[in-house]
Amino acid sequence: MGLTPSPFELKKRSLIKELGPNIVDLTISSPMQAGISFDISGDLHFLAENPDWQFKAPDACGQLCARKAVAAYMQSDEEDIFITSSSSESYSSLFQVFCKKGDAVLTPVPGYPLIDTLAELAELKTHPYFLKPSKDRWEIDLDSLDSAPPNTKILLLIAPHNPTGHIPSKKEFEHILQFCEKNKLALIIDGVFNAYKFENDSQFSILNSQFNPKVPTFILDGLSKAVGLPHIKVGWMQAIANEKKHIYDALEYVLDSQLNCSYLSQALCARVLPRAGEFQKRVIERLKSNQALLGGYFSKMGAEIIPSAGGWYQSFYFPGADDEELCLRLLKEKRILSNPGFLFDFEDGWLVCSLLHEKMDFSILYPDKP
Repeated sequence: MGLTPSPFELKKRSLIKELGPNIVDLTISSPMQAGISFDISGDLHFLAENPDWQFKAPDACGQLCARKAVAAYMQSDEEDIFITSSSSESYSSLFQVFCKKGDAVLTPVPGYPLIDTLAELAELKTHPYFLKPSKDRWEIDLDSLDSAPPNTKILLLIAPHNPTGHIPSKKEFEHILQFCEKNKLALIIDGVFNAYKFENDSQFSILNSQFNPKVPTFILDGLSKAVGLPHIKVGWMQAIANEKKHIYDALEYVLDSQLNCSYLSQALCARVLPRAGEFQKRVIERLKSNQALLGGYFSKMGAEIIPSAGGWYQSFYFPGADDEELCLRLLKEKRILSNPGFLFDFEDGWLVCSLLHEKMDFSILYPDKP
């Protein structure tokens, strides 16, 4: 028996059906859907003509060719790389290593709802810490970390954050490391959007910072965002830890029970990752262009904007507006499809928009106030 769609979802579907294909879809989450594709046809031909990859011995941590490619991409050592079939599997594996039934994971709010689902499936609880808007950037409410329950085992940091685009400052990151060490927490850094930062390279970068080896840290990424190939199904974890043998043995045991990532996917990973830079350049050019365009458009409608520092999304705040009603009105009157903020646990009045759309022609749209 399936879940019944919400009244909002039913209204949205009805409007989309009524309007037809001529809408500006600001919910697109894949560069491929937005006309930016990564060509793997030559790689598939090569692997078909050179089938040695098929006959390698199983390795729970991932095939060596894939781990070497990821290690080069992450500027890490191959022994610290673990291949999975997705970031979701990476999360689930780490939940099994560090948590037992009923334990808690600290997660940022607003945030991506998938994390709550994965934790629930693992019979874990999520406990929020908060991101708050300031004048020109999002900030972590560091005091909110102190409400963590005593059975907390993991802190999740998303950088750049989905959907606010927040990137931690040096002060914020150092506080998080100190908090994790004090409370004996593992740290998961979801870095899938790290290649899509809008800030200057000279500014603080979390992935190039000094980690605390006393805090077991795992940086997550994958082909889905790195080269826009979610259907190839390759993710990975880069581990940073003092107690490597104990943690690595436990993680290998969990991964060995699943062995979800195919040899073909890993062989493709080894071939495409060295070419990631050109793809990422095309995507970030699109993101920056659309960020400026949407910012100008929605600001004329009365939106307050904190510019995203990275990632594929930009959020907009309309004071006093109901986000569901605003989303449906934009769709009906302006043919603009967006995400209401409640989907990401925003307070009322927020819209979340993808910056990937191929053609944003607003010349026929008039910026009336919502």
